Amino acid sequence: MHAFVRQTALLFLALRLGDLVTLAAGLWFVPRYVSPSEIGAVLPVTSFATFLALPMFAFAMTVMKESACLSAAGERGQVKSLLRGVFLVVAVLLVLVLATAAAVVPHFLKAMRVTDAAVGILVVAAAFLGCVAPVYTDALQSLKRFRSLAVVEVGGAVVRFLVMLAVLPLRALGGYFAGQAALPAFRIVGSVCALRRDLSVPPAPYWNRAAVRRLACAFGAILLYQAAPMAAALVEQAVVRTALPDMESAGYYMVTRFSDLLHYLTFPLLLVMFPYTAAAGRRGESTRPFVLKCAAATLVAAAALAAVYAFCGRELLALLPHGTDFAADAPYLPWLVIMTALTTCQVFQTNAEVSAGRFGFLAWLVPLHVVYPLALAFAAARGCMTDLPTLLVWFGGASVLRFAFAAGSLCIRPMARSGGM
Repeated sequence: MHAFVRQTALLFLALRLGDLVTLAAGLWFVPRYVSPSEIGAVLPVTSFATFLALPMFAFAMTVMKESACLSAAGERGQVKSLLRGVFLVVAVLLVLVLATAAAVVPHFLKAMRVTDAAVGILVVAAAFLGCVAPVYTDALQSLKRFRSLAVVEVGGAVVRFLVMLAVLPLRALGGYFAGQAALPAFRIVGSVCALRRDLSVPPAPYWNRAAVRRLACAFGAILLYQAAPMAAALVEQAVVRTALPDMESAGYYMVTRFSDLLHYLTFPLLLVMFPYTAAAGRRGESTRPFVLKCAAATLVAAAALAAVYAFCGRELLALLPHGTDFAADAPYLPWLVIMTALTTCQVFQTNAEVSAGRFGFLAWLVPLHVVYPLALAFAAARGCMTDLPTLLVWFGGASVLRFAFAAGSLCIRPMARSGGM
């Protein structure tokens, strides 16, 4: 546990340095250079591009789960063979992603009221690179090379900052997505360099029919696990952009930048937790202590942030470019933080299950994330979603349901029991 705390602290410091760039981009560069009529398009366009590249995200998590188990068993030669096979899969998925993007991205940009055609190319580049990068950064994570991972994250943040600084004043929304593409590009290069020493061992036989079948089953389950909530989030953001006026959707973007601060504070816990829960699941031990500790830290941090925003939210918004234009949205800040915390706790629990090869939680997660966005889209089509408070009630209700199902699963089903895939 001492190693877990030390590695979490290391990643926390490194990622927080990187998040300074993300905060500068989201809270300063975007409202300064992107017109209010387009700010509200940032979130749905980003989510849409990520959704298109979802197979790569699922594949990255599959590889991370497998390499974490192999690393825990000391099979670095097999890890090397596993990563070699990754290149072929990446090539196939690249063709699928680009073909799909060419067909649908222009139509989605038009629906989101984005007029810059170059944004489409940058969105696809950012999405694909963002999906390929986890294959390599997750390998560092599974090998517990957290110091190298910290260096890669900080370096990528600096590169992203420089690209945005150079391009945003010239192309506004295009500059934002150019920075989004630069970050994963650096992560790929940096991770490959860092992995050379760890994988400088002779490859050991890994690929066989049983391994392919095991990876294919895990990939399908993980793809389903990621697709359902990601699709729900995409529907949420698309409804905000299409059902609300430009200034209200821009206000939603501004206030959610503050609630995302909780994600920056707790994300290192998720990164460090995964290889530990994978190893615990492999040994048949309980992963519950890791989940409970991470969830408790998240709820404490959320309560502290909510208190700050309740008293100082309007003043914090006023510090930003054009921030006074969104002062009326300040009361939403504490509630958004709590909603983010509830969803984050669910992610801790379900990720721990995935790392241990258990996918029984899909029985509640998938139906929830199918019924909820369909109901939201239907209500929006009927003209029931005409203001931000109504939308936030829906979003909050979904967060409570996610938390309740995850907590129930954690309490009722012993997490040490093996099963799944």
